[in-house]
Amino acid sequence: MTRTGALCCGAAIALMSAAAARAEDAPASKTTQLEEVVVTAQRTETNLQQTPVAVTALSGAALRDRNVTSLLDISGYVPSLSIGSRSGTSTANGGVSIRGMGVDATASSAAVGIYVDDVYLPSGAGNLLSLFDVDRVEVLRGPQGTLFGRNTIAGAIQYVTTKPDQHFGGYLDAIGGSYGRADIQGALNVPLGDTLAIRISGASAIRSGFDRDVLNDVERGADRTREGRIQARWTPTDRLTVDLKGEIISERTNGRAVTVAAVNPNAQFVGLAQLFGETQPLDSRYVSTGKYSFAGFNAPDYFRFNYAEAQAVISYKLTDEIALKSITAYSSSRSRLAQDFDNTPLPILASSPAGDNLGVFTQEVQLSRQSPAAHLRWTVGAYYYDSKERDDPGQGIVLGLGPTMFPYGNPATDITSEALYGQGAYDLTDRLSLTAGLRYSHEKNSGWLQGQSAPVSATFENTSPQIGVDFKLNDDALLYAKASKGFRAGGITPNAALPGGGLAYAPETAWTYEAGARLEFLDRRLRINPTVFYTDWKDIQFNVLIPTPSTVVAATDNAGDAHIKGFELESQFAATDRLLLTGSLSLLDAEYSRVGNLIRFQYPFGYLATFPNPATGQILPGSTLTLPNLTLDTPLQRAPKTKFSVGGRYTVPLAGDSKVVASLDYAWTAKQNSAVTIADAVVMPAYGLLSARLQYDAPGGRWSAAVFGTNLTDAYYLVGGVDFAAGYTVGTRELDLGRPREWGVELRTRF
Repeated sequence: MTRTGALCCGAAIALMSAAAARAEDAPASKTTQLEEVVVTAQRTETNLQQTPVAVTALSGAALRDRNVTSLLDISGYVPSLSIGSRSGTSTANGGVSIRGMGVDATASSAAVGIYVDDVYLPSGAGNLLSLFDVDRVEVLRGPQGTLFGRNTIAGAIQYVTTKPDQHFGGYLDAIGGSYGRADIQGALNVPLGDTLAIRISGASAIRSGFDRDVLNDVERGADRTREGRIQARWTPTDRLTVDLKGEIISERTNGRAVTVAAVNPNAQFVGLAQLFGETQPLDSRYVSTGKYSFAGFNAPDYFRFNYAEAQAVISYKLTDEIALKSITAYSSSRSRLAQDFDNTPLPILASSPAGDNLGVFTQEVQLSRQSPAAHLRWTVGAYYYDSKERDDPGQGIVLGLGPTMFPYGNPATDITSEALYGQGAYDLTDRLSLTAGLRYSHEKNSGWLQGQSAPVSATFENTSPQIGVDFKLNDDALLYAKASKGFRAGGITPNAALPGGGLAYAPETAWTYEAGARLEFLDRRLRINPTVFYTDWKDIQFNVLIPTPSTVVAATDNAGDAHIKGFELESQFAATDRLLLTGSLSLLDAEYSRVGNLIRFQYPFGYLATFPNPATGQILPGSTLTLPNLTLDTPLQRAPKTKFSVGGRYTVPLAGDSKVVASLDYAWTAKQNSAVTIADAVVMPAYGLLSARLQYDAPGGRWSAAVFGTNLTDAYYLVGGVDFAAGYTVGTRELDLGRPREWGVELRTRF
């Protein structure tokens, strides 16, 4: 047994011994009601069971019980949510999908919006945020245009941090574990008089790698993240609240955790690399033989990310029922990504370190009437978004031994978006309510090659409605149905290798029809929330590889249309005051109804390679074979047919208000495609993850100690991948690896 494992086992035995010694002092078991869950899915605080929206809320305590430390970890516990890596970048750029919507489309805005304290997170790089000093995370499924600033066609994730209050206190938390894990985080809340309080929080998380790079004798997949946050809340009157926040994030990795599942020695860039000096053949020697090892990178492969944000939220109650809210934010991020695309020691294809700089200003104003006693409740708002993205000069790809580099052309993109939105709910009776909403969006997308071309702009307009009805059968049962339209603007992919220096793509839209129930039984000990939905998705945006005379370019285009229908279920059962059971389930049926006629990929014969004709087997050097890259039968990206999770929490009360809590969770996900197109997609096999936690809470909650384990069955699973073994790319099939079994010990003190 390792030293870390011995420490974990020793701590577990100590905690269980304490529980056994004091169990005789514990009160008798009895039943209890489930706690009320408060959400802000409708931009005001409401009881989850009285909110006619498909939303999952996970409190900070619930996240700790499940050993969740980042957004990547939450997908197992939320119906219809899939989070993994973007093709070829591993987890440097997270791919997020809700209900099968959220395909990789680098040039377009996110299909699933991530909001941190009401502010849209604009960067795809570094978007798998670590979770610290968090009040709760909410996942909203379906279009969210009529109440949210930045339009999101598939859904939204809300990250709500803990706010300053008028109580001095804080916490300090330390975690040590396997694979060199060393995390520390904490927060200090300080009142400064009767009307002002500040909260300072910070975190550092370090994990070693787990994937052996044989060539460089290093474990890839290591990550180091540091974050700092300062918040202030000023309440000079009972009507005015001013929240100010500043935040910084720094993330560093030592390269992607990958394996190579297959090679194609006749791939396009293998031949091109030979033209540029490479003489070694690509063959089976470079196929990975172990689960967590590969031959290695011969070129730099890493990710660097720095992010800074400042925001101000000002809320003022004009009357007892009507409130005005202003949300202002500016963020600046810089990412730097280096990739060895072929994932081998051979110099076939690599990127120079690509630096991307993004600055975003947003302003949102809301006026709302949300009094529970009012028959008419409404929210209207205006939103402005202005982003400027610039790539560093000198970026490109290197073929073979070089030093010839094919430049990207130093692309730049400007996006401005304005929107007006509103939603109102009217109570026809004490039980029956109608809801209607409307959003108007106007977006301008400009792209160009800095110093080489003039900006080319495209403008998009859209009006998206929502209408719904909800009916209260009684105090414990709510039924609802709604229809809503989502919209994602089109744009331009600038690249020097494309004709005209760029490629335009069209906007996409989706109508979602949804019905659900929010039910409680057994004196509110049992909670069951089922939802059914149907989505008609048009002009789906996706990434496509486009062959050019000298290279292959990744650009955003439109794939076609799809129909998605599904069922979702979430439940909680307080079996006794000691035992809480939880469960979730989602079933998806997603299929294309139309695919574009131009979605093809080519095997360009003649790059010192020969390919057989699939029909005759005849080798035709110097020719080109064109094959379909998307068909009506192709599975949608990140749309597993089935997902479920089950979990239990058992609490043993001890003397002096102390307790021991044991948690066990299992989350299972069916197989799913990692990418959109046939040539790029890897089928990620089904997998299940088991985690456990045993925690002792001292009297009064002053301190706690816990041992925990994740992926306890040591399941081998994938978070993404891309099939570069097709003939028109670098010749290797890349698999992005999930982390193996890990153990840890956590100590937390509160003051």
